[in-house]
This record gives sequence, C-alpha cells and structure tokens, in this order.
Amino acid sequence: MKELSFGHIRGGQSGFDLSMGASEVIKALSGRFVKNDGSGRGEVAGDGHTTLMGFVQSGDLTCSATEAGTKLKCITDVTAVFRIPMAYDGSTYTVNYSTAIDGTKHDLVVVSNIQKANITDASEGTIIVVGGKAASSATADDGYIDCMLNPETMWS
Repeated sequence: MKELSFGHIRGGQSGFDLSMGASEVIKALSGRFVKNDGSGRGEVAGDGHTTLMGFVQSGDLTCSATEAGTKLKCITDVTAVFRIPMAYDGSTYTVNYSTAIDGTKHDLVVVSNIQKANITDASEGTIIVVGGKAASSATADDGYIDCMLNPETMWS
C-alpha cells in the first residue's frame, strides 16, 4: 500500500528562500504553513495565527538552534494546492470533510507537532479548502484536506 504524502500537490511553486526561527519542528506528514515570527523568520503557524507567509518545503526537520540558521524554500504562490492532515476527533474537532466545505476558509492547528487543517473553526480563515477525503472514523486519523493559501491573510 502506498503511503499518503502531504505537501504541494499541484499548481504554482513560486516563492523564496526563507530563514527559519530557531528550533522550529517540521514534520513531513504534516502541513508546513508558516507565519512571520515578528523578525522576518518563518515559524510553524497554528491556532490563533491570522497571517501566513507561505508553505515551506521540507521533510522531517528540527531547524538549527540558531535564529535564521536554517533556510527553506517557501511557496507563496496563491495557485498552489497543498494536501495536509485534517483535525477530526469527534469531540474538540467535530467537522469531518465533505464537498459542502469546498471553497470555504478555515484555520490551522498544531497537535503533537503535526500541523492540521481545523475545519471546525473558521475564525482566522488562513486556508481555503478545495478538496479532501473524509476521515473513516473519529479515531482513524486518515482524513485530509486539499487547500490553498488565502491571499487575504498573507503578509498583512
């Protein structure tokens, strides 16, 4: 059986080399959207973050303990589509994927160093859902979302 991969799946890949914040943890089987850490460095975005810089390309990685010691390609292309895991557990994250949410804006959340789409919440609206696969159950952790950067929440 082929293992599901997450990351850029289609569309443009324009971007730039981004200096990352110290000791940022990036997982290959995760979303990799980043925000500005306040000093121009990338930091993994999560709940409560209202702006995104883009999506970094990387496998499993703990960035250098030195600020800006790691540089990664950051995709900023608003035509790019990314596949990321979906937060769905039936209690905190109660919305499962269906085509009814295609085209809607939603949030990100980080759970145990894994960045996921939080389609239960839309208060930040940093990503736009364009497809996905429903989780088979609240405990399966096998659902995912295909999404794009929301240009309204980039760099503001």
